[in-house]
Amino acid sequence: MRHIIILLLFVLSGSIQAQEYYTRTGHVHVKSANKFKNIEADNYQIISVFNTSTGEISFEGLLRSFEFKFGALDRAVNSRNLDVSAHPKIKFKGKVKNFRRIDFNKPGEYNVKVHGNLFIWDEKRVTTADGRIYVGSDGQMSASSNFIMTIEEQSVEKLNDLMRKKLPDVLNINTNTLGVSRDIIIDLDLTYQLKTW
Repeated sequence: MRHIIILLLFVLSGSIQAQEYYTRTGHVHVKSANKFKNIEADNYQIISVFNTSTGEISFEGLLRSFEFKFGALDRAVNSRNLDVSAHPKIKFKGKVKNFRRIDFNKPGEYNVKVHGNLFIWDEKRVTTADGRIYVGSDGQMSASSNFIMTIEEQSVEKLNDLMRKKLPDVLNINTNTLGVSRDIIIDLDLTYQLKTW
Protein backbone atom coordinates (compact mmCIF):
# COMPACT_ATOMS: atom_id res chain seq x y z
CA MET A 1 0.00 0.00 0.00
CA ARG A 2 2.81 2.39 0.88
CA HIS A 3 4.42 1.80 -2.54
CA ILE A 4 1.17 2.65 -4.31
CA ILE A 5 0.87 5.93 -2.39
CA ILE A 6 4.49 6.85 -3.16
CA LEU A 7 3.96 5.99 -6.83
CA LEU A 8 0.76 8.06 -6.89
CA LEU A 9 2.54 11.06 -5.32
CA PHE A 10 5.37 10.73 -7.86
CA VAL A 11 2.92 10.65 -10.79
CA LEU A 12 0.95 13.62 -9.42
CA SER A 13 4.10 15.68 -8.88
CA GLY A 14 5.13 14.89 -12.46
CA SER A 15 1.80 16.09 -13.82
CA ILE A 16 2.04 19.29 -11.78
CA GLN A 17 5.55 19.91 -13.11
CA ALA A 18 4.34 19.33 -16.65
CA GLN A 19 2.10 22.38 -16.25
CA GLU A 20 5.01 24.85 -16.21
CA TYR A 21 6.79 26.30 -19.21
CA TYR A 22 9.88 28.49 -19.04
CA THR A 23 12.38 30.44 -21.08
CA ARG A 24 15.69 32.12 -20.37
CA THR A 25 15.97 33.75 -23.78
CA GLY A 26 12.87 35.91 -23.98
CA HIS A 27 13.09 39.22 -25.85
CA VAL A 28 11.78 42.62 -24.85
CA HIS A 29 12.07 45.69 -27.09
CA VAL A 30 11.38 49.17 -25.72
CA LYS A 31 10.99 52.35 -27.75
CA SER A 32 10.37 55.96 -26.83
CA ALA A 33 9.89 58.61 -29.51
CA ASN A 34 11.75 61.82 -28.75
CA LYS A 35 12.39 65.18 -30.39
CA PHE A 36 16.03 64.51 -31.32
CA LYS A 37 16.44 60.76 -31.49
CA ASN A 38 14.21 57.81 -30.66
CA ILE A 39 15.43 55.73 -27.76
CA GLU A 40 15.29 52.00 -28.46
CA ALA A 41 16.69 49.07 -26.53
CA ASP A 42 16.58 45.27 -26.63
CA ASN A 43 17.07 42.64 -23.96
CA TYR A 44 17.42 39.02 -25.14
CA GLN A 45 17.93 37.56 -21.66
CA ILE A 46 14.41 37.68 -20.26
CA ILE A 47 13.55 34.84 -17.89
CA SER A 48 9.89 33.85 -17.81
CA VAL A 49 7.74 31.12 -16.27
CA PHE A 50 4.15 30.35 -17.30
CA ASN A 51 2.01 27.95 -15.28
CA THR A 52 -0.71 26.54 -17.53
CA SER A 53 -2.73 25.12 -14.63
CA THR A 54 -3.07 28.45 -12.76
CA GLY A 55 -2.48 31.04 -15.49
CA GLU A 56 0.30 32.66 -13.45
CA ILE A 57 3.00 34.28 -15.55
CA SER A 58 6.15 36.14 -14.61
CA PHE A 59 9.17 37.59 -16.34
CA GLU A 60 12.26 39.47 -15.32
CA GLY A 61 15.38 40.89 -16.90
CA LEU A 62 18.47 42.75 -15.77
CA LEU A 63 18.50 46.46 -16.60
CA ARG A 64 22.17 46.16 -17.54
CA SER A 65 21.24 43.54 -20.18
CA PHE A 66 19.42 46.13 -22.30
CA GLU A 67 21.32 47.00 -25.48
CA PHE A 68 20.53 50.55 -26.59
CA LYS A 69 20.60 51.55 -30.26
CA PHE A 70 21.99 54.94 -29.21
CA GLY A 71 25.58 54.10 -28.23
CA ALA A 72 26.05 56.93 -25.72
CA LEU A 73 22.97 55.84 -23.81
CA ASP A 74 24.16 52.24 -23.82
CA ARG A 75 27.48 53.34 -22.33
CA ALA A 76 25.71 55.51 -19.71
CA VAL A 77 23.36 52.75 -18.56
CA ASN A 78 26.12 50.16 -18.42
CA SER A 79 28.69 52.42 -16.76
CA ARG A 80 29.45 52.60 -13.07
CA ASN A 81 28.10 56.16 -13.03
CA LEU A 82 24.50 54.97 -13.17
CA ASP A 83 23.86 52.86 -10.09
CA VAL A 84 21.16 50.25 -10.65
CA SER A 85 22.28 47.97 -7.81
CA ALA A 86 19.32 48.89 -5.59
CA HIS A 87 16.83 47.84 -8.30
CA PRO A 88 18.78 45.82 -10.89
CA LYS A 89 15.81 44.16 -12.62
CA ILE A 90 12.59 44.87 -14.41
CA LYS A 91 9.97 42.36 -13.18
CA PHE A 92 6.41 41.38 -13.93
CA LYS A 93 4.19 39.05 -11.91
CA GLY A 94 0.64 38.46 -12.96
CA LYS A 95 -1.96 36.19 -14.42
CA VAL A 96 -3.43 35.39 -17.81
CA LYS A 97 -7.07 36.27 -17.11
CA ASN A 98 -8.76 33.99 -19.65
CA PHE A 99 -6.23 31.12 -19.72
CA ARG A 100 -8.93 28.43 -19.27
CA ARG A 101 -10.12 28.95 -22.84
CA ILE A 102 -6.68 27.92 -24.17
CA ASP A 103 -6.44 24.30 -25.28
CA PHE A 104 -2.75 23.54 -24.74
CA ASN A 105 -3.16 20.28 -26.67
CA LYS A 106 -4.56 21.97 -29.78
CA PRO A 107 -2.26 24.00 -32.06
CA GLY A 108 -3.43 27.54 -32.64
CA GLU A 109 -3.30 31.19 -31.66
CA TYR A 110 -5.20 32.43 -28.63
CA ASN A 111 -5.86 36.07 -27.70
CA VAL A 112 -5.49 36.68 -23.98
CA LYS A 113 -5.55 39.45 -21.38
CA VAL A 114 -2.73 39.67 -18.86
CA HIS A 115 -3.06 41.54 -15.57
CA GLY A 116 -0.41 42.00 -12.90
CA ASN A 117 2.28 44.15 -11.33
CA LEU A 118 5.20 45.58 -13.28
CA PHE A 119 8.19 46.60 -11.16
CA ILE A 120 10.61 49.14 -12.66
CA TRP A 121 13.24 50.75 -10.46
CA ASP A 122 11.44 51.46 -7.18
CA GLU A 123 7.97 51.70 -8.71
CA LYS A 124 5.18 49.16 -8.89
CA ARG A 125 2.63 49.62 -11.66
CA VAL A 126 -0.61 47.73 -12.02
CA THR A 127 -0.57 46.70 -15.68
CA THR A 128 -3.15 45.18 -18.02
CA ALA A 129 -2.18 44.19 -21.55
CA ASP A 130 -3.46 42.21 -24.50
CA GLY A 131 -1.35 39.26 -25.56
CA ARG A 132 -1.26 36.22 -27.80
CA ILE A 133 -0.33 32.66 -26.93
CA TYR A 134 0.70 30.32 -29.74
CA VAL A 135 0.52 26.56 -29.25
CA GLY A 136 2.56 24.64 -31.81
CA SER A 137 1.89 21.17 -33.19
CA ASP A 138 5.18 20.02 -31.65
CA GLY A 139 4.11 21.04 -28.13
CA GLN A 140 6.13 24.25 -28.37
CA MET A 141 4.48 27.32 -26.90
CA SER A 142 5.21 31.02 -27.31
CA ALA A 143 3.66 34.26 -26.14
CA SER A 144 3.80 37.87 -27.28
CA SER A 145 2.42 41.19 -26.17
CA ASN A 146 2.85 44.83 -26.99
CA PHE A 147 1.62 47.65 -24.81
CA ILE A 148 2.28 51.27 -23.94
CA MET A 149 3.56 52.30 -20.54
CA THR A 150 3.10 55.97 -19.64
CA ILE A 151 5.77 57.65 -17.52
CA GLU A 152 4.20 59.24 -14.45
CA GLU A 153 5.04 62.81 -13.39
CA GLN A 154 7.16 61.68 -10.41
CA SER A 155 9.21 59.47 -12.74
CA VAL A 156 9.82 62.40 -15.10
CA GLU A 157 11.12 64.38 -12.13
CA LYS A 158 13.44 61.47 -11.22
CA LEU A 159 14.85 61.56 -14.77
CA ASN A 160 15.39 65.31 -14.50
CA ASP A 161 17.18 64.87 -11.14
CA LEU A 162 19.39 62.17 -12.64
CA MET A 163 20.31 64.42 -15.59
CA ARG A 164 21.09 67.32 -13.23
CA LYS A 165 23.44 65.08 -11.23
CA LYS A 166 25.19 63.39 -14.17
CA LEU A 167 25.40 66.12 -16.82
CA PRO A 168 27.50 69.30 -16.64
CA ASP A 169 25.63 72.37 -15.30
CA VAL A 170 26.32 74.35 -18.47
CA LEU A 171 24.09 72.00 -20.50
CA ASN A 172 20.92 72.70 -18.47
CA ILE A 173 19.03 69.85 -20.16
CA ASN A 174 15.81 68.27 -18.93
CA THR A 175 13.12 65.98 -20.33
CA ASN A 176 11.17 68.91 -21.83
CA THR A 177 14.25 70.22 -23.65
CA LEU A 178 14.87 66.78 -25.12
CA GLY A 179 11.21 66.29 -25.97
CA VAL A 180 11.12 62.98 -24.11
CA SER A 181 7.88 61.15 -24.79
CA ARG A 182 5.96 59.99 -21.74
CA ASP A 183 4.82 56.89 -23.65
CA ILE A 184 7.13 53.91 -23.86
CA ILE A 185 6.19 51.19 -26.35
CA ILE A 186 7.04 47.71 -25.07
CA ASP A 187 7.11 44.58 -27.27
CA LEU A 188 7.59 41.23 -25.55
CA ASP A 189 8.29 37.88 -27.26
CA LEU A 190 8.73 34.65 -25.31
CA THR A 191 9.33 31.13 -26.65
CA TYR A 192 8.76 28.55 -23.95
CA GLN A 193 9.83 25.00 -23.38
CA LEU A 194 8.37 22.50 -20.96
CA LYS A 195 9.92 22.66 -17.50
CA THR A 196 11.17 19.14 -16.75
CA TRP A 197 12.93 19.53 -13.44
